[in-house]
Amino acid sequence: MHATLTDDDCVYEGSTTADAGRLSIEVENTTFRFGSFGFVALYAGESVDDIALVRERVESRRLQRDRARSDVPPPFGRWIAGADVEPTTRTFLPVDADAGRYAVVCYVHRNADDRRTTGEIARPERAFVAGQIEVAGTRTSP
Repeated sequence: MHATLTDDDCVYEGSTTADAGRLSIEVENTTFRFGSFGFVALYAGESVDDIALVRERVESRRLQRDRARSDVPPPFGRWIAGADVEPTTRTFLPVDADAGRYAVVCYVHRNADDRRTTGEIARPERAFVAGQIEVAGTRTSP
């Protein structure tokens, strides 16, 4: 499982199905800006196809409220896990997932210098849905 963020897109590569329990998604930010990745549980009956307007929703919310950030719940589903990734860096996003349908989402933030001067992540400029993962089964305790 691997998600790659570029200035223009975010692509998920790997299995679209998984067993419930601990998942690890390698996330790579190839941009020169800060990026964020999220693992979002979709509402029952919803799929990535149903949320094709995510960019417009996030942009609309950012313009209306000036608050669209990776630490604010997305305009669909609910956050399960997230990771902020520095420019040109890769890391792993660990996720404990129950059975359900999930989306891998990515954000490109404003200029990296904004974070260095303010000490916090700047609001995202763009949002992408990288892919969907179907999780089945029951989590087992270690």
